[in-house]
Amino acid sequence: EEFVLHSPTLTAYKWWPGSLAHTANYCVVMAHLYIQGKSCGIQPFLIQLRDEETHMPLPGIKLGEIGAKLGFNTVNNGFLGFEHHRIKRDRMLMKNAQVLKDGTFRKSLNSKLTYGTMVYVRVIIVNGMANQLARAVTIAVRYSAVRRQSELKPDAGEPQILDYVTQQHKLFIAIASSHAFSLTAKWLTRMYQKVTVDLEKGNMDELPELHAIACCLKAVTSWDTSSMSERCRLSCGGH
Repeated sequence: EEFVLHSPTLTAYKWWPGSLAHTANYCVVMAHLYIQGKSCGIQPFLIQLRDEETHMPLPGIKLGEIGAKLGFNTVNNGFLGFEHHRIKRDRMLMKNAQVLKDGTFRKSLNSKLTYGTMVYVRVIIVNGMANQLARAVTIAVRYSAVRRQSELKPDAGEPQILDYVTQQHKLFIAIASSHAFSLTAKWLTRMYQKVTVDLEKGNMDELPELHAIACCLKAVTSWDTSSMSERCRLSCGGH
C-alpha cells in the first residue's frame, strides 16, 4: 500500500520547477516506477512536500532554491530530491496506468499518454512567445516613429528613425515573425484540441506528431522571441 521515492544520485534530483523553492506545498513528480525490480516506466505521483502548519519539508524530502537566474528571478525555482520517502499507493495518478493493491501493474493503452500535460504546456508557450514578441516589436516601432535623428538635408528636419532602412530591417522581420508565430500558435492549438478529442475516443495516431511539433516550435519560438526582443531593445538606442 506504499511507494518509496528515492533519488540515488545528485543527477536524479529534480531541477528548476517553479515555486518549488519556497512556495509549493504539493507537486506532481514524474518518477521511474519499479515493482519487484521490474521497470514500469515513468509515472506521475502527487507528493506533499511541506508540513501545512510549519511549512517545513517533510522527512525524506530535500529541496531548496537554485539561486539567481538570468530573468524570472521573481519565480522561486528550486531543486527536489528524496531519501526513501514513503507515500500511499493512491498518491499515484492512475488515470492511464494503475497499480493494484496486490502490486499488479496495469499499463496504459499508450505510454505516450503520460506526457500529454507537457504537450499542453508547450502549446501555451508557443502562444505566449507570439504575444511577447508582438509586445516587444510594438514598443520598438512606436518609439521609432516618434524618435527623430540626424538631419540628412539642410533645413529638412530630422527624419524618423523608422525611415532608416537599417531600422526597418531590424523591426520588420520581428513584425513578420510575430504574425507567423501567432498564426502558428492558433494552428497548433487547433491540432492539440483535435488530438485531445481523438484521445478520448482511444485514437492516439496523431499524438507522436503533435508531441514532436510542439517540442520543436517551443524551442524555435522561444529562441527567436528572445533574440528578436533583444534586437528591438537595442534598436531603441540608449533610451
